[in-house]
Amino acid sequence: MTLLLAHHKLSAHIKDSSPPSETVTVNDKTEPNPEFASWTAADQKAALLLLSSLTEEAATEVLGFTGARQIWLALENTYSNASIERVQALRDSLQQLTKGSSSVTEFSRKFKLLCEQLAAIGHPVAETDKLHWFLRGLGPSYEGFSIVIRAIKPAPLFRDLVAQAESHDLFSQSLHGAVTPPAAFHAQNKRESSTQSRGRGSYRGSSSRGSYGRGRSNNRRPPHCQLCRTNDHYASACPDLRTFAAQSSPLDDSLAKAFHAQCHVTHDSPDWTGDTGATDHMTPTQDCLHHSTFYKGSENKTGTCSRDMR
Repeated sequence: MTLLLAHHKLSAHIKDSSPPSETVTVNDKTEPNPEFASWTAADQKAALLLLSSLTEEAATEVLGFTGARQIWLALENTYSNASIERVQALRDSLQQLTKGSSSVTEFSRKFKLLCEQLAAIGHPVAETDKLHWFLRGLGPSYEGFSIVIRAIKPAPLFRDLVAQAESHDLFSQSLHGAVTPPAAFHAQNKRESSTQSRGRGSYRGSSSRGSYGRGRSNNRRPPHCQLCRTNDHYASACPDLRTFAAQSSPLDDSLAKAFHAQCHVTHDSPDWTGDTGATDHMTPTQDCLHHSTFYKGSENKTGTCSRDMR
């Protein structure tokens, strides 16, 4: 900053220099001093240069000051305290700084501010320490990113690391989107489950599946008909079962005939059964089968049967 002020010939305004008098006496007459007006304009220019270079945190330290000298002294008192306690406090803050729920851009801004404060009091942070503390502050969610960066030889510069971390953060957001808060996820999950329970074959997507074994009587969803797509009854008890069986749709026709022939689900049993592993099955009709053979064996046959098979 001192180089910029020197380039514009404004260094005197941050040093201990007094402004010229506001008025001068010419021929026993008091008149405005033109040098004071020029000095005031130059001082305002120096103050604007100082203010434009400050971060948001540093700007709060100079609120209420208008002169370049006042702003410079306020910054000097804030950031030039080179006591051992201040150095240790800044280094501790730098090592303990974590990203948390903030963005990588916000985290890197706070990190660089602490590094700048240490550099201003004559204790700059080494590049290796910057890299190590910055990667550690990103947290476990950036473990993969940190492993890749630490494997690069030679190690990247800190400014390049910050740019790569910000780019990685934007790329991750484009892939996964915003993180859903837990409460919102719970409500959304319940809505999705209730919506799926009204659709065809909804038992697979319903949230009651995971709790079926723990509380079958309390958590089981109501009966659902796969034919008319309504609740409170199964396909085998659908009042329009014969109508669906006579329709021309191959899928619904086969499904309706199958339920009409041999499905006997009741409210006391689940609407699905596990595969028993049997290689042969019996049915009173071949209408819904693609391949069938007549049974010619003499072995006894046991099991349950429907009214049509008696």
